[in-house]
Amino acid sequence: MKKILLLISFIGIMTSCSDDLTDKNVDPKKPTITKAEYLFTNAQKKIVDQMVSTSVNNNVFRLFAQQWAETTYPNESQYDLTGRKIPDNHFNAFYRDVLFDLFESKSMIESQSTMTDSEAVIKENKLALIDVLEVYSYSILVDTFGNIPYTQAGDIIKYPLPVYDDAKTIYKDLIARLIKDEAVFKKNASSPNFGSADIIYSGNAASNLKWAKFVNSLIIRLSVNISDVEPDYAAVQLQAALANGVLSSNADNTKLVYLTTTGNQNPLYTDLVASNRTDFVPAEPFVAAMDAVGDPRMVKYFVNDTPIPVLPAGRTFIGGTYGEANVYSSSSHLTKTFNSQTYPGTLFDYAELQFLLAEAAEKNLIPGGSAQAKKYYDAGITASMLDWGLTAADATAYLAKPKVDYTNVQSGATWKEKIGTQAWFALYNRGFEAWTSYRRLDFPVLKAPTSAINKNILTVPVRYTYSGKEQSVNGTNYTKAAIAIGGDKMNTKLFWDKY
Repeated sequence: MKKILLLISFIGIMTSCSDDLTDKNVDPKKPTITKAEYLFTNAQKKIVDQMVSTSVNNNVFRLFAQQWAETTYPNESQYDLTGRKIPDNHFNAFYRDVLFDLFESKSMIESQSTMTDSEAVIKENKLALIDVLEVYSYSILVDTFGNIPYTQAGDIIKYPLPVYDDAKTIYKDLIARLIKDEAVFKKNASSPNFGSADIIYSGNAASNLKWAKFVNSLIIRLSVNISDVEPDYAAVQLQAALANGVLSSNADNTKLVYLTTTGNQNPLYTDLVASNRTDFVPAEPFVAAMDAVGDPRMVKYFVNDTPIPVLPAGRTFIGGTYGEANVYSSSSHLTKTFNSQTYPGTLFDYAELQFLLAEAAEKNLIPGGSAQAKKYYDAGITASMLDWGLTAADATAYLAKPKVDYTNVQSGATWKEKIGTQAWFALYNRGFEAWTSYRRLDFPVLKAPTSAINKNILTVPVRYTYSGKEQSVNGTNYTKAAIAIGGDKMNTKLFWDKY
């Protein structure tokens, strides 16, 4: 993808009025109609924006994964979700900004007549791609909150106060939908979908197979997540997805390349550069763990720039104290790579897939056991190294270290520790996925900071509490959902978080 369409930041709302006031109720400066393609593009961008943003109003997952720490305002590292209404903003980002646009885009496309077989195929591809983005969005919402509005979420007129569906039931339906979508992409592989309106894989005929790989990889993510509670079901879904074809290299990574124009820049640039703020530094638990194994990615992840911090003996970088206010000049800083306006926002990458498959092998969801897990583990580390600009030789040398070698007990007492630690390193800057990996594997061992413990928050949160607005507006259904999941608390585990 080389270009992103200049996006409209709002969509006009159709209104009805009496005949004699029609002209007076029309604002010529605001659109009252739009195109399905514009809605689709906007939804794609909003998804990526929400997942890669570092604004503490929208996304605190890097903080929950303890990859980053805060400087002046450490509230979010102390697990204050309500002060900035973070759950509300995350909930709204997907339901209001993403899913609403996707629903509208789908409705418009479904109403379009097709004159030729070619047009019918393109229409089918578009609807499948919309469905994939809907499924992805719902999967993020489930993995954030647990039970969520699903079956009644698409019709605000009929269901202004939607019920909350069971999370495991939603998960299985999402996988079933993905299986159908993948079949469409394979069947229509010689036809395009959204064309340039698809700002991730470009929307040409070749993109269908790329989307099919993403779909199968997403099925694997969901299958691994659910595997501790439904291992037999997970194994069937995972093996089928793997056989159908998944991301095969970093070239297949699902990412959006941003532009230099205002409004189309990576949110990291907006938050770290354009804001002229220094709100974040690398977190010491993360930096110390990488330093302990001499990870060569540190020079890609962190920088000791002016003023150079005082480093402890034997250390190459130093992070900020997690959960406390930090002095920016006293620690290493985030890589300047994030300062690029065009830095890509990633939804899924090859390294993540390899670690998921390593876990699947250890759980006997796929054949091969520990020997096969090692191959995936090594491939995940190598893919991460290459994606960050290091070489295959760097990866080989790193994998030979006793504290990294999968067969060496120094790399971890259990396979969960080995995979969990290296996935944590590889998922740097992908806070949601790093947090999910931690919740599923319980590695690395992360502890709530003293400041949170003093507020009686004793563990790292494993979910967001529900939206405050939902509690007040959709109170009956909210209350039922809270009871069903075991309480609307940050330490209430999701259905798949068994251990």
